[in-house]
Amino acid sequence: MKCVIFIAILALYTVHGLKTIQKGYFNTISVEPIEYGAGRNYYNAGIRKSIICKGGDKNQKVEWIDPSGVVVPRVSTNRVFVQEHFVPSYRARVPAAVLVFTHATVEDSGIWECRAGGKKRELSLCIIDPAEFVDTPTEVTVDLGRSITLTCQARGGPEPTLVWYRSGEIVVEDSASSKYVVTTKFNSQGFEGLLTIRSLEREDSGIYTCSAIQASPHDEDCTANKSTNITLNINYAPVFSDGNDTNVVFVKENENAELTCSVEAYPEPTYRWFKEVGSDLSEIPQTEIRVAEDGSKAVIILKVEKSLFGQRFVCRATNQYGNVDKVFAIQKLEKPQAPIELNINNSSYNSVQLRATWEEEAFYQVAGVEIQYVQAIALITLPKLEEDTSYWLRIRAINEAGWSSWSAPVKGATELKPEVEDIEESPIIEESHDFFARLYGLLFAGGVLVIAFGSMFIVRLV
Repeated sequence: MKCVIFIAILALYTVHGLKTIQKGYFNTISVEPIEYGAGRNYYNAGIRKSIICKGGDKNQKVEWIDPSGVVVPRVSTNRVFVQEHFVPSYRARVPAAVLVFTHATVEDSGIWECRAGGKKRELSLCIIDPAEFVDTPTEVTVDLGRSITLTCQARGGPEPTLVWYRSGEIVVEDSASSKYVVTTKFNSQGFEGLLTIRSLEREDSGIYTCSAIQASPHDEDCTANKSTNITLNINYAPVFSDGNDTNVVFVKENENAELTCSVEAYPEPTYRWFKEVGSDLSEIPQTEIRVAEDGSKAVIILKVEKSLFGQRFVCRATNQYGNVDKVFAIQKLEKPQAPIELNINNSSYNSVQLRATWEEEAFYQVAGVEIQYVQAIALITLPKLEEDTSYWLRIRAINEAGWSSWSAPVKGATELKPEVEDIEESPIIEESHDFFARLYGLLFAGGVLVIAFGSMFIVRLV
């Protein structure tokens, strides 16, 4: 008996559902979705485009409304018109209206609406004539200390707004130093953006980006952005990246020494290497010099024998704006000496800061140091010091040649750890948390009981 009742209810639900679908689901309209393509949110102006709107009932009248609220006529000679069709659907053919753009323009952007049987669907359409850059250079060269105005012209629809960028940041006028002046003007080619850079420095060289941003006044989501780069080169004489001071190169006997001469310059410099022989310079053959592809550095490799210790080599970088020399002195790498002085510079409750001093004129490198610290007599190797404790400390240095001897020990001490007041949790908050926990538990249990009793009642009815 229960099975028969269940089947009858299922059949009644199925018939009622089908009627609902026929009256509700199929009595509607659908609009073909817009697909601009990967990475785009607009159609190019000038394209031919058709968009179908399907009705839900064969007796419906389907029509398109343009963004200004006017019904689009069924006149095939118009630039924009509607074609009427009937398309297969459930149980019958239903009417459809095809919106046709024979030559889409920027003014077609906006919200279009399809209506049928008292229902409507909206469609956002974006048409853009992408910006084109005209009479815009890709590279500009100017002398150091001068001023330059970079120009960028773009035309398109909607009319583009021009914005300048440098290293990903917008370039704005600097009213304090008047470094940058940004202006825009309109001419026969379209909008022209001007960026004036005054008192050029070496750091001003690089890539400047001009972006043409287009935004439709009919739809805030209808936008496009196109950019072009302008490389600014600044002419200047070579400058050493690490300064003009003599570079002391420490090396072990019978090992190779790599001497690297790095400069910044434009145009790209040429390099020559020399070996000092008394007061004269003996040029090293160009075949022994390795120059980087971008001209930023030149390297020579020397097999260091005992006779080369104390020898000096000179790198000379030259372009049409000047030349510069740098001296490299070869020194034997020896073990460092112990610091001549060791002082306590600062301390806290778990650390001590040391100040180690070596001789002012020391011809060796210090690559690292080792510190020992002892409490009373025992050696302490813990990572943290104990608070309010005295220590004896000493230090030694290391490089590739070996360790120095230990310095004389000094005595230091840590301080007392600052007291931090404990903040007790408020018992009122804890009681509040317990109250809500109990309340949620009761509500959950009550819900389970209601569901259980309801299920038993339904089973008894069936």
